[in-house]
Amino acid sequence: MSKSLANTNTGPFVKVSTKIYIHLPPCFATKPIEGIQEQLNGFLMRYMPQVDGVVLAHSDLELLQSAGKIMYDSPYCHFWISVKLLVWKPIKGSILHGTINLQSPDHIGLVLYGTFNASIPSEFIPKDKYEFNPNSSYNHHIKQQPQGEDANQGEDSLASATGLLNGEWVLKSTGESIGHDGVIEFEVADLVRTNDMLAVTGSLMGVPVTMRRPSMMIKPSTSSAISFSGKAKGALSDPVQKKRSAPEDEESTAQETDLKRIKKEKKEKKKKNKEGESEEKEKKEKKEKKEKKEKKEKKVKKVDS
Repeated sequence: MSKSLANTNTGPFVKVSTKIYIHLPPCFATKPIEGIQEQLNGFLMRYMPQVDGVVLAHSDLELLQSAGKIMYDSPYCHFWISVKLLVWKPIKGSILHGTINLQSPDHIGLVLYGTFNASIPSEFIPKDKYEFNPNSSYNHHIKQQPQGEDANQGEDSLASATGLLNGEWVLKSTGESIGHDGVIEFEVADLVRTNDMLAVTGSLMGVPVTMRRPSMMIKPSTSSAISFSGKAKGALSDPVQKKRSAPEDEESTAQETDLKRIKKEKKEKKKKNKEGESEEKEKKEKKEKKEKKEKKEKKVKKVDS
């Protein structure tokens, strides 16, 4: 798979144009777009190493070949597509804002955009500016499912509630709660991949003590969040512009991978067949020995009589 950035957004949401080598199952032979869309949907809300981020949406599907290839005895159809992905990929050193959902002497837990997790370890909180006050309390915003008629209205009916938790990080100089209205500004120190998702490790070392009111969080535009419509354009020239090996080389590499997989399957199948033949031969030999033994015993009995 090759990729190229479609824009130069400084925020954590980026549009990426990429090429993907598709292996389409035979059940989608008469409806390839549906099959491609199903494969692309499998990337949603997962970390994708090729684009180095979590895929949120896909659009602008384009077939790069007029016909696919069926190689050797594999029933799958192989071909290239081009697609745009909306990716969440924070950059180390960038500034993000998160809602505090947990505070302890060890770390501050945050939720970003209501979806992604972040944590600020105590070693990344300057002790000359902040301290943990176990006797102080802070508001913990949670969501509750309403009862009665509102309970049938789905996720949109979730009501916001506030719980009071003990112990919080405060400014040493004033004793004020860290952050502003439960939102804190921090610097991205590291990104950790856990269970096909990205977790952010934050730091307050480079953030000023006077926490300014956080600016409006960057949100993806409506158009960039729209999922693939299900209609493909005709096979046009490759839109992916990147300095790397030619598409033919990439296709050749993909075909070599398929060939290796097919050879491995054949080898395993041949091994199983040999094992099966060996077992059958062994059973046959045992049966023949048993028959010979029975004939010999019958012959001895006949002579004795």
